[in-house]
Amino acid sequence: MKKRLISFLIILFVASTVFAAHSEMSGTLGTSYADDPAKYGLDISLRYNWLLDPYFVTGIESGFYWVKWDRKIGVKQEGSVYVDVKADTNAYVIPVMFNAQVRLPNLKDKLYVTPFATIGLGYSFMILHYSQPDFTDSNTGKSYDADSITKLFSGLSWELFFGASLKPASDSKVDFYAEAGYRSLPLKSGDLELDMSGLVLRIGVRYPL
Repeated sequence: MKKRLISFLIILFVASTVFAAHSEMSGTLGTSYADDPAKYGLDISLRYNWLLDPYFVTGIESGFYWVKWDRKIGVKQEGSVYVDVKADTNAYVIPVMFNAQVRLPNLKDKLYVTPFATIGLGYSFMILHYSQPDFTDSNTGKSYDADSITKLFSGLSWELFFGASLKPASDSKVDFYAEAGYRSLPLKSGDLELDMSGLVLRIGVRYPL
């Protein structure tokens, strides 16, 4: 009973500290690399942050990561010309992360920017859609029907970023920033696993609420 009471008081203290803090919204636009398809894709994210003090920030992040790739599955004849037939795959990833960030505003006078580091842990979901047209392979003479497959993947994920922010004017509330880092996205659907992990490059803007 005593342990439960202590745990409840700790959770209550953390929650009251977080929700009493000032907050901000930030959004980013950039690109991410996925290991398994070996392709870059579009990366968009939104964060809601609680400013615990000038140095420490916690927040919740979600977003949208889209990567598209294709592969040759045969050759077909169109008139007197032979063209490659390709199957298309689209991956739509939605990560949900809880972040902790350390900022170094005391270095702004020397570097003119505010360096920061962010670490995040969470869970991600991915919708994978595969499609191919119907065709007859000119090399083998074999016919293939059109096919379309959609699968849901999910898994634990984490991320680590380093970046710097810049305020355009001393009286401005807006911060612009750039960050680069690594995001781990090993995602599974049954026995099938795709590693969408890789480098992430983003630029963003922050605004206090």
